[in-house]
Amino acid sequence: MPPSSPICSFALSLPVYQLFDYELDGDTKYAAGTRFKLPFGRGEKLGILVSCNKQQLFEYKNIKTVVKPLDDDPILSTHLMQLASWLADYYCQPLGEVLFQFLPRLARKTEVMPETRVQFWSLNTVDDELLLSFKSKAPRQYDILCALKQSDNGLDALQLRQVHDSWHQPVKVLQDKGLVTKGWRENLPVAAETGQPGFELTVDQQKICDEISPHLNLFLVHLIHGVTGSGKTEVYLELMEQVIRQGKQVIYLVPEIGLTPQLLRRLQSRLGQSVVSSHSAMTGLQRYQSWDQFKRGVAQVIIGTRSALFSESSNLGLIIIDEEHDSSFRQQDGVRYHARDVAIKRSQMLDIPIVLGSATPSLESLFNVQKTHFRLYRLDQRVGQSKPPQIELLDCSQIPLNTGCSPKLLQSIKEHLAAQGQVLLFLNRRGFAPVVMCHECGWQSTCYQCDARMTLHQSVNKLICHHCGFSVMLPHKCPDCGTREIRHYGVGTQQLEEFLKSQFPGIDVIRIDRDSIKSAKHFEARMQPVRDAKPCILVGTQMLAKGHDYPHITLVGMLDSDQALYSSFYRASERLIQTVLQVSGRAGRAEKKGQALLQTAFPTHPLMLNLCRQSYSELVEDILQERKMVGFPPFARVVTFQVDAIELALALQKLNEVKQYLSEIDSGSTVKVIGPIPALMTRRVGRYRAQLSILANETHSIRVVLQQLMPKIQAIRNTQKSRLTIEVDPLDL
Repeated sequence: MPPSSPICSFALSLPVYQLFDYELDGDTKYAAGTRFKLPFGRGEKLGILVSCNKQQLFEYKNIKTVVKPLDDDPILSTHLMQLASWLADYYCQPLGEVLFQFLPRLARKTEVMPETRVQFWSLNTVDDELLLSFKSKAPRQYDILCALKQSDNGLDALQLRQVHDSWHQPVKVLQDKGLVTKGWRENLPVAAETGQPGFELTVDQQKICDEISPHLNLFLVHLIHGVTGSGKTEVYLELMEQVIRQGKQVIYLVPEIGLTPQLLRRLQSRLGQSVVSSHSAMTGLQRYQSWDQFKRGVAQVIIGTRSALFSESSNLGLIIIDEEHDSSFRQQDGVRYHARDVAIKRSQMLDIPIVLGSATPSLESLFNVQKTHFRLYRLDQRVGQSKPPQIELLDCSQIPLNTGCSPKLLQSIKEHLAAQGQVLLFLNRRGFAPVVMCHECGWQSTCYQCDARMTLHQSVNKLICHHCGFSVMLPHKCPDCGTREIRHYGVGTQQLEEFLKSQFPGIDVIRIDRDSIKSAKHFEARMQPVRDAKPCILVGTQMLAKGHDYPHITLVGMLDSDQALYSSFYRASERLIQTVLQVSGRAGRAEKKGQALLQTAFPTHPLMLNLCRQSYSELVEDILQERKMVGFPPFARVVTFQVDAIELALALQKLNEVKQYLSEIDSGSTVKVIGPIPALMTRRVGRYRAQLSILANETHSIRVVLQQLMPKIQAIRNTQKSRLTIEVDPLDL
């Protein structure tokens, strides 16, 4: 007989597509999105309630029972449950893993969520005579009463500890006497100055605000294409103020944690409202606190990286994505999705606007403008008198370089520093040297787990693989032939930093990459000389190309951009154009004129020449035409199936099973299958990878194939020997 209690389906954080059924003890009705502690196997797991069945259509055997939820109210709203369901369906991801991705990190493991408010104690009415009576007979109580009397807003535990280390007992006594009252208050970041007026908008900025403002209560995708330094942030702030005045909340996404502290201060100063942040450098408790305060409406704005998109809100009114072209908005491990596209879907579901901004919009967004799905707004002029620097090519084909620098670049650095300017050198290669080899026998420092060379990090005297993290000490002699003819080739940011320090003594050389920057606070500290307008040299990787505003940089040098010209990545030209324009845009953003130098061994290459002659719109129009001719995104939809396995043959075998399933589906002639083939980096972290891709010109064709394919794919179980992952709309083929 079927059980009389409701049978409920739960999602667990497991890489499987199924839900798990449990009998719910009792007749209490619980809403979807509620967390439960579930018996699972021989242990227990957290699960999220997805649905309950009122009528049992079949008999259950040995079904397990759950008693009560972990939370009084659902931790995920109906809206976020619907968004998670859409994401899981569109990106072909397990619903359980998606739902747990939506939770703050603490809620994925912790049963009892912490209180995010802070306890404080305030003084009731106490006359001076009563206060003095405590001075001799209860000195600790007297000190606490005096401190509370001097405080306008009461004191929390940290403040009371400064009065007395052992404050608990005297405060309890004062509470029992009715002299002190305990309460709760929000623990919010406080800006030094709030409610500061913004800059007067330019004519172009005001025009954009005037065009968007009438549509703040309905779903539209607004794309702001503004050159670097054109004041896109001021437009965002003006729109945010309008939304907040309506009593609504804003999610503001940025690609890099280094952008968050600077922007957080600016938002707090301007809006005069509660603004919280969320990014991976924060602790789990800090991120949960931001999530909870935004959920309860205590904070009006949350600014953060990709995962901040899933912040709970009862009254969301606007989503902003700055640097929307940036690849970091695409999550490429775990649950695979693109934050920009999910944000657009969330805005559509809530019927609210979304604003995308970039100096170099993605080809996907420009394509959507052409299809009239997005509205385009342009900011072609920088704010004030500054102008974007003209890019100048430095021909390095016949010139010996000194640690990656040409004589002309070194001379320009010297001149700009002498003029009290700041210099930014872009080299997208971490470490000291990318190649270590034996000059005698040709041995190279390859990773034993990956098909990749290990990079020399001289500061720790180690060879490190940038793909799996494996490291070994730099050998004193060749492991193969035993000679000591081990040499390094190529230049990384560490080597460039050392060289510049020797060339320009007394000048701060600040390296910004993932080896030198461990947190947003660390980034802020290292950038202090830049903010102080001291002559200095910034050396960095992609981190420096992401929206930072440092007005005293007058020279930008790009050292090794040629690698994009012979890359097999089909987006290489697009990325090169975006990177060059983003990096060069850091120069000359104030009253001083900027200069941008691009070193290349191919000064006559059409792309290099066009970078100096054409606008971004003209450059990417050529690429769009190329993509259209060959049927690549954004003119095609792509889904990639990748298997990593203990052997390459096993990976290919699993993908051939997928290919067989595809052959059984009537997809018409519009779907093209590529593969299976070994991945470009076949071996990574000790496992072998292969992939198979399907392409179609129409979204409908891809969806029809996936709807028929997914039930069959679920039969290909992931094991320790092989794992199948699916990427819908991948960045690469």
